[in-house]
Amino acid sequence: MSDEGTSTLSLAEEIERLEGRVRESARDLASLRRRAQRGAQSEWATIREEWDGLDGRLRTAGLALGVVLFLGAYLFYMNLGWYADQRVLPRSSDWLLDQLPSWNLIPLLSWGWLALHAWAAVTAALYEPRRMPFLLFLLSLYLCVRTLYVFLSPIGAPAAILDMRELDSLFSYVAGEYTFQNEFIFSGHTAVPFLFFLFFERARHKAVMLAGSFAMAGAVLVTRNHYTVDVLSAYLVGYAIYSLARVSFTAVNPQLRGAVTSASPTLR
Repeated sequence: MSDEGTSTLSLAEEIERLEGRVRESARDLASLRRRAQRGAQSEWATIREEWDGLDGRLRTAGLALGVVLFLGAYLFYMNLGWYADQRVLPRSSDWLLDQLPSWNLIPLLSWGWLALHAWAAVTAALYEPRRMPFLLFLLSLYLCVRTLYVFLSPIGAPAAILDMRELDSLFSYVAGEYTFQNEFIFSGHTAVPFLFFLFFERARHKAVMLAGSFAMAGAVLVTRNHYTVDVLSAYLVGYAIYSLARVSFTAVNPQLRGAVTSASPTLR
């Protein structure tokens, strides 16, 4: 066979191999598309199941009570937070802060924190509608406990703090009205994602919030927006708040016991 014929045959074989790969890739893509569609359908089925299982009047009453408690707790926080900001408190540092580098991760603490909790709120509403009264009760209790810590704390900002009021447009807008400067022990940036981690029961939701809590813990330390003890206390006090909320929520209204834990048989 001539060189030209051999070359033509080799080219034809190569084209055939490529066509086989294309067909195989097309089959793989079709399989992935079907799996994605089944996954989406399964997610929507889970969400529909959660919403279909709602007891209208009881859940509405619980949700309304939770909203009232949360608003009351936030007003309590705003008033004592304003008082805390009127004090001139001594600045300090600690051993770990002295060892860590100083990095400007302020956008993570503002916009990142906002995005994380917007995701958490939407996820809770979609996947845990029956447990929303408990979530509001949990966050209300957290606000009350943390407000007392802020009110009674005698220590001011870390000495090398990267001030979010000066370095971030979002925080500068809400500072002094909806959040305050002299609120350190314990770290809300760390504690709130951790509370959502404890609240969620599906593994992937828990993983997102735990990772978010760790990220916030690291960010508040390298920006010197909290002391090390603030971060440690966020986990210890946060767990205590969650445990207290579980006990007291059902003690106040045993009919809402099902709102504390999910009734879903499978949690992914």
